[in-house]
Amino acid sequence: MGHFHRMMNNRKGDVFLFILILVFFILTLAVILSEYFRIESLYQQAEYVIQRGVNSSVEYAMRDDYRRDGYSLMDSALAEETLYAYFYENMGLDSELNKYAGNQWVYQLEVDRIDATDSPPCLTLTGALKTRSVFNFLSGTIRLPFTISSVNIRIEEGGSHD
Repeated sequence: MGHFHRMMNNRKGDVFLFILILVFFILTLAVILSEYFRIESLYQQAEYVIQRGVNSSVEYAMRDDYRRDGYSLMDSALAEETLYAYFYENMGLDSELNKYAGNQWVYQLEVDRIDATDSPPCLTLTGALKTRSVFNFLSGTIRLPFTISSVNIRIEEGGSHD
């Protein structure tokens, strides 16, 4: 504590330099934290919307004519086609799966793999959300990987399985 008191009474300008360093450190930490929470929020929002798309694609592609017999079956090609239609129409992505807010690029959805099975009806989307920092000094691309899956095995009573 004595060192701090001596430094505060020093007339050579050390206190001003110390305060500048402290302010710079606090501002840098605040910028990094705000950018982290902005990217986390963007990721959560995008993941939620993608999950809705995967769920509705599976539901849309269900073969209801098999349910009455107790089978749960999905048209995999239709589910994948419906998912891409969801990307373009509901999420507002362009043909290269880029998202824009006005004229400003927000993120790009990178689809690594789509695994769809007819029985049991399952659609799994593996990819990444690619974005950039809004601050110039935090340069580079940020990739946020995800794996989103939806399964629909609801079967009405009365059906029989072999």
